[in-house]
Amino acid sequence: MPQSHCVKVVYFISVLIVICLTATFVILAYFPRATNLVRSRLATVDVIVVGGGLAGISAAIEASRHGARVTIIDKERSLGGNSAKATSGINGAGSVPQLDKEIDDSASLFSKDTLASGGGLSSAELVDILSSRSSDAINFLMTFGLNLTDVVQLGGHSVARTHRIPSTADGRPVPVGFTIVSTLKKYIENELDGIVTVIVDASFNALIMDKKDNVVGIEYRTKDGVLHKMNGNVVLTTGGYANDHTPNSLLLKHVPHLAKLPTTNGPWATGDILKLTSANHLSLIHMDQVQTHPTGFIESTNPTHHTKFLAPESLRGCGALLLNSDGKRFVNELGRRDHVTEAIFKHCSHLNRDPTLPIVAAMIMNEEVIERFGKPSAGFYIKKGIIEDIGTLGELADRMRISVSILKETLESYQKAADEGEDEFGKVNFHVPFSVADHFYVSFVTPTLHYCMGGLEISGSAEVLQVKDGKEVVRGLYAAGEVTGGVHGMNRLGGNSLLECVVFGRIAGSNAAHFKLLHS
Repeated sequence: MPQSHCVKVVYFISVLIVICLTATFVILAYFPRATNLVRSRLATVDVIVVGGGLAGISAAIEASRHGARVTIIDKERSLGGNSAKATSGINGAGSVPQLDKEIDDSASLFSKDTLASGGGLSSAELVDILSSRSSDAINFLMTFGLNLTDVVQLGGHSVARTHRIPSTADGRPVPVGFTIVSTLKKYIENELDGIVTVIVDASFNALIMDKKDNVVGIEYRTKDGVLHKMNGNVVLTTGGYANDHTPNSLLLKHVPHLAKLPTTNGPWATGDILKLTSANHLSLIHMDQVQTHPTGFIESTNPTHHTKFLAPESLRGCGALLLNSDGKRFVNELGRRDHVTEAIFKHCSHLNRDPTLPIVAAMIMNEEVIERFGKPSAGFYIKKGIIEDIGTLGELADRMRISVSILKETLESYQKAADEGEDEFGKVNFHVPFSVADHFYVSFVTPTLHYCMGGLEISGSAEVLQVKDGKEVVRGLYAAGEVTGGVHGMNRLGGNSLLECVVFGRIAGSNAAHFKLLHS
């Protein structure tokens, strides 16, 4: 070949190389979305946690403590989810705060209460794990400086075992769910920087599975519309569907008779994961079991508002009474949530007897109930206008539009039963005496969608099960929290939601971290 021809070929190749390098530089510099997509295809971590509530945060912390590099993906702008809205507390049997208060409790008694609440649907294995690890969950949280020393009794519990945070020295209430989530978030930010990465405003798109149906990662979409891929073991902690009013609503599909009720859930509770993984044949359990909390606050200025503030169960635990529109008691206020809800629908009337308004019960309190609950906490609801500071018995009767003599008879009957130790509804714990001379408060409450007991079926190791020829574990996939089913059965005990998040979140995080080490 002539030398001049060779020079031309070399020159031509050099020009091509320069053009390719220039084009690559332009793409990297001016088309970051393409860059992100390329990089994301190469992204690999040990554990991917989808969902940033307490279950997801607990899973991430535990996985990191077992040597894993973790990424949390959450569709909201910040972590927290419904966990941050929780107000009742977190259960623990045999905890240090219980022992300090000389409360006689045990994991077996706690398990018995939880199984009874579940109405025969709960997995005995999962309930045993929940109860036996409950005191360790309290200890785990207290190592972060969380002062879970206020222990109260909620409905359906044999003893006081629901842990809350006492009010501050100046009397300000401390919201338990928000404080737990905020504290653990700060721990991740300050102590696990570079170990746990948080990606928000990013929605789950699909599981990535290999030819053997092992989960090896996820696809997710960021706010800018770019689809990313990430390799790693996966923990799903995305919550429930108690605010799902999308066109393919899980509420309409599984509980159409409840779908129009108001909810305490945030707008994120739409069950996305359960819909987007339907093609993966993951096993679902108890999807028709959606808990209606008996006491969602009615706002007098907007009684039909779809989202309700939760009237904490601890109000009834502190002695508040429930009356129907005739001014009479109709239920054990400390009964199971499903029983109290059923009784309200059966014995109560629409607000102001207006059929366009919700069915309500009147929750009455006196000064001692308010003191036990915490005046600062009650003050928040009073300021919002959802607990009304009424005054005398006569003024309460006027507010409820009933005869004062009926209210007097109701209170006298209640106090007589308290003196005898049991009433006609089976109530045996009478924490506060009531007198016709008391100063009264009242709020109106209505049953409200609160929690989904059903979801992904898991093993005791928090592994997700798959329905193929039978049921088998999906390798590389774990789940915890409200996205799962099996723990609560027909009815969840108050205080078991945050506990489930911590117990099974930690189990999922630990096992996901070790699965990567054992099977890489």
